[in-house]
Amino acid sequence: MNFVKRRWKGTRNVLALVLMLGIIFSGHSFVQAADNEYTDNVIPVMTGETTPSGHAFSSSKLWDAFYPWKAFDHNPNTGWYATVLPGALEYEFPTPKKIEKYSITYWNENTAPANWTFDGWDGTEWVQLDKQVNIRNWYTIPSKKQEFSFSNDNSYIKYRLNITASVFAQGNASIIAELEMFEKNNSGTDPGTDPGTDPDPEPTGDNALVVIKMISGLEKEFDLTASEVKDFIDWYNGRADGRGKETFMFDNDFNKGPFTSRKDYVAFSKIQSFEVMEYTK
Repeated sequence: MNFVKRRWKGTRNVLALVLMLGIIFSGHSFVQAADNEYTDNVIPVMTGETTPSGHAFSSSKLWDAFYPWKAFDHNPNTGWYATVLPGALEYEFPTPKKIEKYSITYWNENTAPANWTFDGWDGTEWVQLDKQVNIRNWYTIPSKKQEFSFSNDNSYIKYRLNITASVFAQGNASIIAELEMFEKNNSGTDPGTDPGTDPDPEPTGDNALVVIKMISGLEKEFDLTASEVKDFIDWYNGRADGRGKETFMFDNDFNKGPFTSRKDYVAFSKIQSFEVMEYTK
C-alpha cells in the first residue's frame, strides 16, 4: 500500500510556547508550539559543579541539596539557595555564548527574587545586560517561570544572576529552582517548517509517523494513532510548563522486530526537535 506523507514539524522549547501550530487527525485537534526566535536552553543538564561541561558556582551555598549546579539540572524540584543577599548564581560555558534571553523558575513566592541584574563577564569586569526591579508577580505564574530578553552584541564565556532582594519584605535570602539561558537563532527561517512544505497541513489519515531528533543526533521513529499522538503532545506541552514526568513511554509496534513487545522511553530534556507526519492513502 502506498502512502503520501504530509509533514508537520515542532521544535522543543523548555521555556515559552509562542508560535501556535495546529494538526488535526480524524476529528482530533492538537496544538503544538515552537519559539523560532531563540534556541533551546544552551546550558546542559548539570549533574555536578563541572559535569557534564561548564562550571556552575555561586557566592553562597547551603549543603548538598541546594548547591548552585542544582539550578541548572533541568529539574524544577531542586534549586540553589542564596543564603545571603546580594547573592550571585553563575555559569561559565566552555566557549563564549551570546545570550539574549534567560528564564527564572522560582522555588516559592517568598524566596523568589524581586531585584536583580543579569550580567556577562568580559574578562575584567561584569557587564550589566539586564536589570529587573520589584518583580513580585510570581504567584500569578502557574508555571513558576518568567522569561526576560534583552539586546546583546557580545559573546561572554560567563554569566551571572545577581540578586539583591527577594519578594519577602524582610528577606535576606532567595531560592532559584532553575536558571536557563538562550541564544537567538541565526537562520532567520522557521525551524518548525521545511521550505516547500505546507506548514499547516490538514491531515486526514488515522495514523502518523512521529520522528524525534535527540540532542545526541539520534533519530527515533514511532508509528502512532491519533490518540497516541495527542498523548505525546500533551506530555510534551506539560513538561515545557514544568509539569509531568521527565520521560515518555512509547509502546512501539513500529520496527518491533522479533520481540513480543518493545517499549521505548524518551527524556524531554534530550529532545531537540520532532516531526509529526500524517499518512494518507
